[in-house]
Amino acid sequence: MTPSGARLLVVDDDPAQRDALLDTLSDEGYEVEACDSPAVALQRASSTTFHLVLTDLQMPEMDGIELTRLLQNVAPDLVVVLMTGNASVPSVVEAMRNGAIDCIQKPFRASTLLPVIERALEVQRLRASNRRLEAEVQRQFEQLVAVNGELDAFAARISHDLRGPLVNMRGILEMAREDAINQALPDPKLLGLGVESGDLALRMVKDMLDFARLGVQPMELVPVELDTVLRDALTAVSSLTQGRNIVWDTGPLPCILGQKGLLLQAFVNLLSNAIKYTAGKEVAHIAVQVGASDFGATEIRFTDNGAGFDSRLADQLFKPFRRLHSNDEFIGEGMGLANVRRIVERHGGAVGAKGSPGEGAEFTLVFSQINLTAATAEQALR
Repeated sequence: MTPSGARLLVVDDDPAQRDALLDTLSDEGYEVEACDSPAVALQRASSTTFHLVLTDLQMPEMDGIELTRLLQNVAPDLVVVLMTGNASVPSVVEAMRNGAIDCIQKPFRASTLLPVIERALEVQRLRASNRRLEAEVQRQFEQLVAVNGELDAFAARISHDLRGPLVNMRGILEMAREDAINQALPDPKLLGLGVESGDLALRMVKDMLDFARLGVQPMELVPVELDTVLRDALTAVSSLTQGRNIVWDTGPLPCILGQKGLLLQAFVNLLSNAIKYTAGKEVAHIAVQVGASDFGATEIRFTDNGAGFDSRLADQLFKPFRRLHSNDEFIGEGMGLANVRRIVERHGGAVGAKGSPGEGAEFTLVFSQINLTAATAEQALR
């Protein structure tokens, strides 16, 4: 850490000593503040980032050892060097136990003090670096625990749901084999069910691969006009609207930093859901609108007047292969919304859902204000 990058706080009730240190350290290029009491030092350390505190050991209201201990609670990465005119071995040991890096005997020369400060700042740099590494390791560990939990649930669900179509296919093939042995023609309807079971299994495998790839594929974020994404998504789902009476309500959407292909996939999944779950309505109402959240982010809301769901179970919708409606009501594998959440989270956003049985649903994509502002600014420069 260079002197110009280090912030030092001098604590000494002796005005002459304090001013001399302030001048000396400032001349060396350090950014230095000085105060005459431990109470003020604690207040400054709690509101301003300092890398090192140089404090007198003997002061009226609080000694340097107690100040060192309290500073460790306020700023754990801070290092402390004590100054004393009559240090004893026990006092130095006590100071070290409470977090002091070094102790320097008064009176001292700048040539003696400056190497001590340099060594202490190196310790501070290593301490801060270790803390960052520990935080990163902890973050990655928590992510790994979450991913492992998700994989366990994912594997359990797959073993259950994929087993169904495979068992069905095996049963149909066994019947067809018996017909062939008996030189009888297989039942075309039965074979058709086998093909449907095979198609379902293939779709489930594709969904699994798509979901897995969302967590690892590289992301190159560029300005994306969500109006264009919505228009392409409406084109992609147009075949699902044939023979339907659907009233669309779509407003202008913002530009964000994102990956267009993934955002298109999320929009297609949400629109497909809205179309599917409004099938029982004589007139379906589907809206895609923008709104602002309480904390300054922007929300893209997909609403419909379809089958809806119990809002208390909303979180279940975004888990792989979890569904709140049976296949007898609405056909599906339960992967669409899981993919939507993964896509939006890869963009630094979040998803939400609310609904009421028989009264429709609302799905919300939340994008941060930073994401929106950066995208708008970048687009303006083009």
